Amino acid sequence: MRIATLLFLAASAAFSQTSELELHAPAVERASQQIRAKAIHAHMVFLADDLLEGRGTATRGHEIAALYVATQFQIAGLVPGASGTWLHQVPMRRSDLDEAASGIVLTRPNGQQNHLAAGRDFVFGAASGESADLEAPVVFAGYGIVAPELHYDDYAGIDASGKIVAYFSGAPSSFAAAAVARHEPATVKAAAAVAHGAVGVLRLWMPADERTSSWDVVVRSLHAPSFTWIEAGAPPEKSTPLRGAWLGPAASRALFDGSARSYDDLLAHPEPTTLAVRARIAKVIRSADVSSPNVVGLIEGSDPRLRHEYLVISAHADHLGIGEPVNGDAIYNGAIDNASGVAALIELARAVASMPVRPRRSILFLATTGEEPGLIGSDYFAHHPTVPRDAIVADLNIDGAPFWPFDQWVARGAEHSSAIARLVDAAASAAGIKVIPDPNPEQNAILGSDQYSFVKQGIPSLIVQARGAAGRALALAWLRNRYHAPSDDMTQPLDCEEAARYARGIFLLAWAIANDDERPRWNQGDALGEQFGNQTTKSTN
Repeated sequence: MRIATLLFLAASAAFSQTSELELHAPAVERASQQIRAKAIHAHMVFLADDLLEGRGTATRGHEIAALYVATQFQIAGLVPGASGTWLHQVPMRRSDLDEAASGIVLTRPNGQQNHLAAGRDFVFGAASGESADLEAPVVFAGYGIVAPELHYDDYAGIDASGKIVAYFSGAPSSFAAAAVARHEPATVKAAAAVAHGAVGVLRLWMPADERTSSWDVVVRSLHAPSFTWIEAGAPPEKSTPLRGAWLGPAASRALFDGSARSYDDLLAHPEPTTLAVRARIAKVIRSADVSSPNVVGLIEGSDPRLRHEYLVISAHADHLGIGEPVNGDAIYNGAIDNASGVAALIELARAVASMPVRPRRSILFLATTGEEPGLIGSDYFAHHPTVPRDAIVADLNIDGAPFWPFDQWVARGAEHSSAIARLVDAAASAAGIKVIPDPNPEQNAILGSDQYSFVKQGIPSLIVQARGAAGRALALAWLRNRYHAPSDDMTQPLDCEEAARYARGIFLLAWAIANDDERPRWNQGDALGEQFGNQTTKSTN
């Protein structure tokens, strides 16, 4: 039986389900107001300063950012969340491309060659940190997907053994969001290629990719050192023999020159076919072992039973560091992406710590490293959590706060757990925000940031992004002009009141998850739950 709201807040007594009424209680509202627009701006001023040189993974700039976050956690009243320390070190292998010795050459049956340049025509990306030199015929495999449950097989009718497989990004428009989630990730496509004997892959650029990004953005994002985490004290595992790259718009079209089917033809009807081209992929890598810290702060729960369960609230503290100059500026400051998320994380920690009664569940505040080169820090944490993995009930991830007007939430990942969906609705209603379905489910954004590392370990997770007609043009302009560019700095227009309003809503959601009797679980029959839901019993902390 539910008790009165004020008694709940005074004594932190158990209740069945969190409601909007409880989220409107005076103590909760007072705590949410601890999240200050000026403080968010001040944190960003420090984290996005040129002195931190873009907070590149495993650089001095990121180390300074991590120390700043740990200090702020300590000031807020948190306790160290990594075995008595604030820093959860992630052992990594850094791999740098020797561009002068690397490249891709396309050879036609008549001997004509097309030399592709790294950083212009293609990028190798962060998936592999090993050198390679291979040459093989190229076959086209649609979207590179094998989905037996849908009777769909892009490898039907082609022999990929010993070949380089080219495929489009994304998935067929006929795929439901759950099927996209299961089969679209690059690692899943790579596994399918390996299973069919492929020795390499070429991911092709599509016009649809232009809707949310540009080739220049991809180059800036991936034309950088790659990282993989390694087991401390043990040799790194060998990756699959697969090698590959992401071809840009011009190179993707050129791949089909001289073949029976053109790029445009296959774009309209992506049927598997053999191409009249061989590709040589030469990749020379220089590697070194490094270390970079996640930052972990803890607020212990107050409920004798639920305090041994943990909500993780995460935001990545790294960015792209120093890269190719744009208009003379080579420092990728990462103000919105993601100094803003870390600033919100710090303010959330302060707000929760200010409550007269702590949440029933414990909360881990996690500022990750290595998100930009491939979710490295969060993936390491999910494999080696500082608490038992099966005690982590959810991850609530923040990757970029909004600095433009919004009145809607898209809670990506909430649809996979009825408890989370219900709590999102309650928190949004209390904050005066409307929850809308994902307007672009085909993009499958649940896979795109640190929350996916937790999903892969069987932990229901979500990322809440703000939307609204009034701010849409501003958000799209930022995505086009400043995302992963040096201009994402503190000189851009920043409406920090909107960012603070977003963070206050996230506070209500975090408070609801941390206090609700119902632990978030995968919905019955959910595709992600069926794929990953049995992982939580394999904790290695």
